[in-house]
Amino acid sequence: MDFIFLVLAVTGLCIFAGSKVAAARIGGALVAAVFGTLWVFTACAIIVPPGHAGVVFNRMSGVEKQVLPPGFHIIVPFLQTVYTHDVRTQSMAFEGEEAVSSDQQVVHTDVTVNFHPRQEELSSLYQQVGFDYPSKIVTPVVREALKAEVAKHPVDKLLANREQVSQSIRDYVSHKLGERNIDMELISLTNLKFSSEYQSAVEAKQVALQQAEAKRNELQKAKVEAEITKTQADAEAYKILATNRALAGSPEYIRLEAVRKLNPNAQIVYVPHGASVLIPGNVPGEKK
Repeated sequence: MDFIFLVLAVTGLCIFAGSKVAAARIGGALVAAVFGTLWVFTACAIIVPPGHAGVVFNRMSGVEKQVLPPGFHIIVPFLQTVYTHDVRTQSMAFEGEEAVSSDQQVVHTDVTVNFHPRQEELSSLYQQVGFDYPSKIVTPVVREALKAEVAKHPVDKLLANREQVSQSIRDYVSHKLGERNIDMELISLTNLKFSSEYQSAVEAKQVALQQAEAKRNELQKAKVEAEITKTQADAEAYKILATNRALAGSPEYIRLEAVRKLNPNAQIVYVPHGASVLIPGNVPGEKK
């Protein structure tokens, strides 16, 4: 657009200089003034929008170190060009990233990382890799961190040490991106998955553990029941032994046992010593 304004402004100057008609000269001057002003405004002025920063490229000296913040700026036409770039938070998601544990098990996980370029260092970042640094820097660093950290742990420890693994990856990514003038804001690991073979092995192991636990519970129950039976038997034996000791020396007890042996159905009546007892039956001489 600034080039069109420049052409129109030059055309107006040519009309003004080449025409001998006063009206034409006035018209040419007016056109040159209007479009010349528009050309100066569009070619010399640049507005950096909010959330962005401007990198200045000088055709004489290359990328300038100065970074333009959001707002209105004046540049030198044809000599300087401004490239604006979004410096707000960016997000990248990695689905099913593959890594290998220390015991050679394949692990897949989803990774999300939020980051933004350092505004004051945007010119250096642009000069080194351009504005496609997410694919050139962020992606390789995240994958390198994930593979390096997972490789330190056996697969059965990854879930138990998940927080430690995540923190190590955060520290590594933050450090590496910081060296390249990029600030990491957040990184999260979700949906940790293992190979189907390992999943089957884990499930089989879990079933075996549950069966073993059930066997241990049955054995414990049997031991308790055996202890209860033994205790009851000991109590009964003690009772019998005490009774035998109390009555073993009594002749009456011996006769009682003899009667029980001879007639198991005999009715036994215990009478206190020296007491008179009437036994039910017929009176002597009474007719039946």
